[in-house]
Amino acid sequence: MASPLVIPIFIPHSGCPHRCAFCNQQAITRENAVLPDTGRIAAVIRQYLTYKGSRPRVELGFFGGNFLGLDARHITRLMKDVKPYLDSGAVQAIRFSTRPDTVTEEGLDLVRSYPVSLVEIGVQSMDDQVLDRVNRGHTSDDTRRAMALLKNQGVQAGVQVMVGLPEDTKNGMIRTAEILAGLKPLTARIYPVLVLKKTLLARWFKKGEYKPLALDRAVKITAEMFSIFTRAGVTVIRMGLQTSGTHDPEVIAGPEHPAFGHLVLSRIMYDNIVHKIRNLENDQTPGQIKLCVHPRFASRLRGDKNSNLQNLKAVFPNLDFEIHTDSVMEPNQVDILKCPA
Repeated sequence: MASPLVIPIFIPHSGCPHRCAFCNQQAITRENAVLPDTGRIAAVIRQYLTYKGSRPRVELGFFGGNFLGLDARHITRLMKDVKPYLDSGAVQAIRFSTRPDTVTEEGLDLVRSYPVSLVEIGVQSMDDQVLDRVNRGHTSDDTRRAMALLKNQGVQAGVQVMVGLPEDTKNGMIRTAEILAGLKPLTARIYPVLVLKKTLLARWFKKGEYKPLALDRAVKITAEMFSIFTRAGVTVIRMGLQTSGTHDPEVIAGPEHPAFGHLVLSRIMYDNIVHKIRNLENDQTPGQIKLCVHPRFASRLRGDKNSNLQNLKAVFPNLDFEIHTDSVMEPNQVDILKCPA
């Protein structure tokens, strides 16, 4: 099934009880911390409907804040603003992001009469020490309760996690993915921690109290988390923040890259190839390796600036590599054939 067109309505920091150490939603969304009025919502919907193309489904998402943490009258007003488009069939469903501690029966009652397709929970970590360090104000048990409540009420859940939070470790991040995958959300987002201006994290960074992950390490850890989610049937819908393709002046430090998700998927393909070559008989004898892939995924196989091919040659110096494309191959499938030298 084709992915729906999701119309984003940003509500930066709205409904948040305080500012987390890493957060500057205005910098990320380029939106002021003011709830959009009815006219603004209508204008965004009209604009995005022109992008629908052949996609059969359109959803509207409230992002960037803590939706169920808003005052009840604001939630009611925002939902009513979308109702005419639901009634006309221009929009089929609503989704939103919220903190786990605000997923309550009372909050869900406010949106029960609307077609809510997905509630994305800002989990960030399942390590309570890490959550406390970054001033999240909720615990891992809040996430478990939120997931159980949504499941009991028949509402699909998504999870959002972060890679590289202060005091987190690789084992902790992997454990977070494993715990959440076991809770069976529908979707997941994985965000590397970037040091943004005007945040507590920025002050820690400047004082030498926080060191962000290097890009390569962030990619490797995210690749492991991606694999954990996908093996559990969880669809990873984003890795990395959406950028314009250039350096964001609001980012002070951290594993920033305009195609972070591509780097992760390319790394996974590289690891798969290495595993297959090492399982070949007599893989230490000289020869040529033909790598067969669907044409759409040839760039992913090559890696950023041909990095995968360069790394393969470094790991297997006695082998030469050649890429072949075949349009009948499955997405992400890579077949390898070793020919004598």
